[in-house]
Amino acid sequence: MKQHVTPFGDGTVVLRLVEERDLETILAWRNRDEARVWFKSSDKIAFEAHLSWYKRYLQKEDDFFFLIEANGRPVGQCGIYDIDHYAGSAEIGRFLVAPDMGGRGYIKRSCAELVRFGIDVLKLPNLFLEVMERNRKAIELYTRCGFAEESRSNGLIRMNFNQEPAR
Repeated sequence: MKQHVTPFGDGTVVLRLVEERDLETILAWRNRDEARVWFKSSDKIAFEAHLSWYKRYLQKEDDFFFLIEANGRPVGQCGIYDIDHYAGSAEIGRFLVAPDMGGRGYIKRSCAELVRFGIDVLKLPNLFLEVMERNRKAIELYTRCGFAEESRSNGLIRMNFNQEPAR
């Protein structure tokens, strides 16, 4: 059963667990041509399949999927998943900004909040993400958020969060 996570944020964005009432909204964001090309599976997803995924997600203890809100309004999504407390690691991702909400810093702020949540709340020292090599905008954002390239494989870059302050 899914552990409850109290909504958290930085005063501009609030991350709260996705609820069933959010599914139509986030699916519409995800199915846009300009958005789905950046996901590992770029096929359009039917609502029934999305609902089925959500029901499986609710049973997972190693996966937290968040709706990002600003001023009480949905502005994006993100997640931390494949949480392995034994190895002290998790992947962050599923970043997607709502249409017409790009360029306002919501994803950068959400990335910082996910990192803080992973390190301070979940006590995970190793956070990583994967991004497509051709997604320059996302790579630049993740680099600004403290991630550094570790490896490349099959068109994906694996980036690790560096907890050491930059000098």
